[in-house]
Amino acid sequence: MNSNQFTPQLTEDGSYTFFSPEFQETFHSSFGAKQEAEVRYIEPCQIKELATQQYTIRILDVCYGLGYNSAAALEAIWSVNPQCQIELIALEIAPDVPRQAIQHNLLAQWQLPIPNLLAELASKSQVSADFFSAQLLLNDARQTIKSLVNQNWQADAIFLDPFSPP
Repeated sequence: MNSNQFTPQLTEDGSYTFFSPEFQETFHSSFGAKQEAEVRYIEPCQIKELATQQYTIRILDVCYGLGYNSAAALEAIWSVNPQCQIELIALEIAPDVPRQAIQHNLLAQWQLPIPNLLAELASKSQVSADFFSAQLLLNDARQTIKSLVNQNWQADAIFLDPFSPP
């Protein structure tokens, strides 16, 4: 994917997504990119409930993309447990996608410090901060996930958000 091919497109909930010329579809539903993250990932994984029961939550975000699912998770967790420690592993094949999301300021719709943390993740591929540590593993997820298996790393929630098959 080429970084100059992503143009923000407004969705019905007021959030933005990108269109992928490669897959000939948008990264998110037209009903709303932010709403999609909440309805398809945060609610089914019972993220808020986990945050009231656990001191640490480990999230695996496969096909990280613009970072919306992770941003929604951080906001949901810290809204009910601001002291909750979050460990995020994000897998993404195209490093230009999260970087373009940051350049277009698409994560500004989430509360601080979420946009700043995920901007650092997009630019440095890792973050270590109070209550948050993250790694962005850049390559084909079918390969990068093997290192997590070898480390016996286990997630409390897994977000699998690929494009539809061609």
